[in-house]
Amino acid sequence: ALVRLTKANNSLAQQQASITEWTLTNPQHPAAKQLPEALKQLQQLQAKDIQTLALLLPSQDANQNVVNALRNGFFAAHYLAQANGYPTPNIRIYDSSTISSMDSFYQQAAAEGVELVVGPWEKPLVRQLAGRTELPITTLALNYADSGQQAPKQLFQYGLAAEDEARMAAEHAWADGMRRAAALVPKNDWGDRILEAFTTHWKTLGGEFISAKHLDRPDQLTGQIADLFELRASEQRSKQLESTLGTKVATQPARRQDIDFIFLAATPQQARQIKPALTFQYAGDVPIYATSAVNSGSGEVYPELNGVEFSEMPWFLEHDNVTRAHISNSWPQALGSMGRFYAMGADAYQLMSQLQQLRALPNSSSAGLTGTLKLNSQQRI
Repeated sequence: ALVRLTKANNSLAQQQASITEWTLTNPQHPAAKQLPEALKQLQQLQAKDIQTLALLLPSQDANQNVVNALRNGFFAAHYLAQANGYPTPNIRIYDSSTISSMDSFYQQAAAEGVELVVGPWEKPLVRQLAGRTELPITTLALNYADSGQQAPKQLFQYGLAAEDEARMAAEHAWADGMRRAAALVPKNDWGDRILEAFTTHWKTLGGEFISAKHLDRPDQLTGQIADLFELRASEQRSKQLESTLGTKVATQPARRQDIDFIFLAATPQQARQIKPALTFQYAGDVPIYATSAVNSGSGEVYPELNGVEFSEMPWFLEHDNVTRAHISNSWPQALGSMGRFYAMGADAYQLMSQLQQLRALPNSSSAGLTGTLKLNSQQRI
């Protein structure tokens, strides 16, 4: 019961109250007499409730449907907290589409009593904030700046990065005993970023990277997989043998054996072609580790994906979650792929009251709808 309290997604003050109540209810328990060190540190933190926060999101964006999902998820979590009797902050809404400069925004927000800014979402604005030495108000950006940027201590960054999933796939494959990897990724900037994140982390773990193919046209897929596994070289050897012997020889192409698994980053449509193509090219037994991009989120079952291992957020797995049920009742589209952004909005609201704890206790985490949320040394969730 005590462990469950520490994994709860409540605010710091609520967690502290729950732990105190547990120790008073179980005074003879060894953990009550000698509270574990992490919980002792948690209890010593001075909880600071946010009274007023700013939600900074655009009203005119090329991906406005994503922004709307973030906003709706954020407010859904806010109203649920109110309904459950938890203290909630006053939320002031600002439109990043109409802001002329971030300096003037912060001046206005400070004058209106804002203690925390949630946003911006636009990557150029996040990059701009990350490039500063200091921010006047603590800010939880809803995107990531460039990985090399050394951000100010007042800036926290939270987003849904496919690069994180690529690194998780590498760690999962390594833990499964895989050592030699190949990759199939889309032929675009997104595919390049995912591939770089995967290969860099894979080599850091000690793995060997064999080769990659970039998916472009469906009619080229079979040939690309044949090239990846050097099946054409095998077929050529068969032809040379027949030529040497001067007779027809019954042979079956043999694929290269030094690829332990395939890392896959692809759309749901592309992913459903991969397994059949591998089977056709005598490589149907090669394990596939993928990102959640292969999952449409629609709930439909695709036999072509059987055996493919991919990461996915709790939003799509924990159907009895109260926040998820509340959001999906109001916005049925949240049950599809857009659900990721409703979940992120709800988690952003949750993180608002947990940043202090996550920063003060390096090994602490929070159970969110997008996953287990932790803070790294660059203050990225």
